[in-house]
Amino acid sequence: MQTESQAKNELSPTDTATDKKSHSKHSIKSSRFRVQSIARQNDVSAQIDEDHDKTLQERSESRQQNIQKRQQQNLERIFRLCYDNCLDETAGEPDPDWIHHFMTIAQNIYSPSMQKLWSRILRQEIITPGSISLKAMIAFQQMTQRDAQLFRRACLLACHFGQDNTKKLLTGLKYRSGFLLKQASIDKLNLGHYQLPYSHLLELMGLGLILSTELESGKLQSSTPLPFHYQGNDYQIQPAKNGVSLLYYRFSPVGQEIAQLLGNHRNEEYQIHLTELLNKHFIVTSDASTYHPII
Repeated sequence: MQTESQAKNELSPTDTATDKKSHSKHSIKSSRFRVQSIARQNDVSAQIDEDHDKTLQERSESRQQNIQKRQQQNLERIFRLCYDNCLDETAGEPDPDWIHHFMTIAQNIYSPSMQKLWSRILRQEIITPGSISLKAMIAFQQMTQRDAQLFRRACLLACHFGQDNTKKLLTGLKYRSGFLLKQASIDKLNLGHYQLPYSHLLELMGLGLILSTELESGKLQSSTPLPFHYQGNDYQIQPAKNGVSLLYYRFSPVGQEIAQLLGNHRNEEYQIHLTELLNKHFIVTSDASTYHPII
């Protein structure tokens, strides 16, 4: 007797194409179907289905009960994720008002990936009370899952230099060239090549995570090495010539707080291009003071 899989294997190309087309057609949902589905999930489908036997008051009470159940599930999930990621670190006592604000916001976080990020916020505040401000929590609340993905991309490219630990997005180097070195030239880093085009930067600026003005460092002197840090790698960069400056965008204080939760994760391709650019204009050394190109 022929099995079902054998029968499918013996279908003609035309039959297979027809079957796939039929499956594809059934898998596409209409807008009416989608609205009805969302309405049912959120207990507001009575006027669409028209087969209910509950009063308006009963339907309202049922919806509120289901919301409260889902909010309870959200908080329990976030606290469990936090618990699973805590070890035996020394912990402090978070401010009761902070915990209240946290739970008020976190109860309405439904996305599993965003719940993981909120569990990190809770863990950070328990380990170091006062490290996550209410302002940062409100900003984080306004972020969608897509916003969080965009910000994560920015964090993968972030560095910091000098005595300032604020994360920055390096966009290029300005240096003197031409006759008598009077003409300014710029070597740019194309952030769009690493899935962070200027349009995405504008979105992050609108969220208040990155400051809107591109800044320029002071002109660096060849006699003074500058500490430079990229995702856990620490270096000294010393200009081959006087007058080189760094162009960058700075993370806002809120962006800095949220970025700390994500830890150090590098973009390997970006690191190669970044270090090629640095080695072009600087003598790059490790903190051990031995020559150590970072490519």
